Amino acid sequence: MRLPALLALVAVPTLVAAAACSSPAEPSGFTTKDGGSTPSDDSGVYIPPTEDGGGAGTQDAGLEACAKGKTGTRKVPGYIELVLDGSGSMGGAKWTALVDAVKRVVAKWKTDADPTFGAGVSIFEDSNDPTGGSGPYPSSADVKIRIVDSSQVSKVNTRVSGSSSGLTPSLEALTGNYSYIDGFNPATGGLPTGGKKIVVFMSDGAPSDDTVNESNGTSACSALAKRYLAKGITTYAILFADSTTRPGLRSFMGGIAQNGGGLANPGCTATSTTPSKYCHFEVDTSSGNTATIAQKFYDAVQQARNSIDPCTLAIEKQAGQDFDPTLVNVTVIDANGNKTTVPQDPANGWTFDDAANPQNVIVHGTTCDTVKSDQKASVELILGCPTISR
Repeated sequence: MRLPALLALVAVPTLVAAAACSSPAEPSGFTTKDGGSTPSDDSGVYIPPTEDGGGAGTQDAGLEACAKGKTGTRKVPGYIELVLDGSGSMGGAKWTALVDAVKRVVAKWKTDADPTFGAGVSIFEDSNDPTGGSGPYPSSADVKIRIVDSSQVSKVNTRVSGSSSGLTPSLEALTGNYSYIDGFNPATGGLPTGGKKIVVFMSDGAPSDDTVNESNGTSACSALAKRYLAKGITTYAILFADSTTRPGLRSFMGGIAQNGGGLANPGCTATSTTPSKYCHFEVDTSSGNTATIAQKFYDAVQQARNSIDPCTLAIEKQAGQDFDPTLVNVTVIDANGNKTTVPQDPANGWTFDDAANPQNVIVHGTTCDTVKSDQKASVELILGCPTISR
């Protein structure tokens, strides 16, 4: 019996059940390239010579003889809500740069075409805010989280078409947006369930509806970030700063990031005055160079996006399937269908999250690079053969 068809790396479990090893009279599930019997049989995997004990011409003989089935993996989905300050102090180069950066980042996400990732945008107190800063948020003008396609990009571009105005109701904006993403139903955005939820909060000024304890960075906003981190929502904070920025504002943003778990630097503290120890991201706007400001904001948002680790993949075990962790091999299939079996290796291969009871496969080194750069790459597990290791 032929082994099941390869599973694309998608977030919705759609794996077919594993099949038994083939009989000599049937297609083996491997190509002639890797030891199969017929050129039309293209479901095989490539194993580098000698890595399975075979020699030239018998590179995958071990797997072909012992494979008992396959199972797939899926990316951890991700959902990001951008909560952006549109107050009057954001005018001039800062607002121009923010608008440019938001347009760039969503254009990048559209190009990525990742069906497991969605994003939304909420702006408080800009000229397009129908609530005039009173909330609740997200407002009717804001863009709800959904997969980032052409339609979503168009909606975001429309949302950022206003101008900066008004005060800085940070607490109101975060309160509403936390509640929204906490109750977010991925199906409404065309997304798979079970994903990581992220809030990216950006501001340039002190909140008009909250205060901060400058000695430790605590505030009502940071308390919210802590509460929702316990519910699985990570918060990143981006401060647009210049020479007039007070230490208390850094403490405010640092406290949100520290309590929200979205740290710009490891070992940071909310009240640090050393940039390398800031918990928040900081964008220096003093130069007035819109391109530079936009790039710094873009980089910070992308770091939040990349925290949804594409190299940790959930194993889609099937009911009744014999899954022995010592009899597993990992195959990476790129966008062109090229298949490479990767050795178990923590430096440049793969490992389990738990060797005794694995739930995730973690890929490392160049394998991780492939999965990150190739949105259509997939990873599957071949079961039944002794694990190839380096």
